[in-house]
Amino acid sequence: MTYLYAFDFDYTLIDADSSTAWCHYLYEHGIVHEPQFLQREAELMAQYDAGTMRVEDYIAFSMGALRHLPVTEIDAICQDYVQTALKPHVFPQARQLISSLRAEGAHLVVISASAAFIVRAGAALFGFKPEEVIAIEVAQDGKFYSTEIEGQPPYKDGKVTCLQAYQERCGLTAARIHFWTDSANDLPLCRYAQEVSVVNPSPQLLAEAQRHGWEVLHWQR
Repeated sequence: MTYLYAFDFDYTLIDADSSTAWCHYLYEHGIVHEPQFLQREAELMAQYDAGTMRVEDYIAFSMGALRHLPVTEIDAICQDYVQTALKPHVFPQARQLISSLRAEGAHLVVISASAAFIVRAGAALFGFKPEEVIAIEVAQDGKFYSTEIEGQPPYKDGKVTCLQAYQERCGLTAARIHFWTDSANDLPLCRYAQEVSVVNPSPQLLAEAQRHGWEVLHWQR
């Protein structure tokens, strides 16, 4: 039996939301100056927690603040962000699990509703290659990132669509899927997977886990 081990990123492999932490990094380092920037970000994340956020709105907001910076500069800033701000939030249990699975030659993928340039840089902390990451692709406008999403965003039901496409590309359509997540927004993919582990789950996700008999993990740094 071939397995595909799929991991959400934020609050699953790391004890943080990589998008929120990115916005705080940008503001604290003077890259973004708008006084209401962090307040607006918090408002959008409250919508995310309530399951009502439009991911298009978040990308338009967060990328709009960076339209003056070329892709190369943003990617360089992101590398520093990951090493200085995100790396300390890695769950050691996640790192150990992924290392064990890789030693067995398993198929692994990260699937996240955060911007791909952030997730790819962050997932590299666990040894994931860029092609092993499914995330929101921000369209480019010449040498700059735009405020638009390219393709299907892996958010809610879109995570199922994106993972199915990944399975087809990689010849893994018959693979048994084991999915790790913390968020009730991922319930569509939880129901698509054959096995589910929930990490420090929200109350709604915990209730679903108890109903379905999913593994409940309590990870900490």
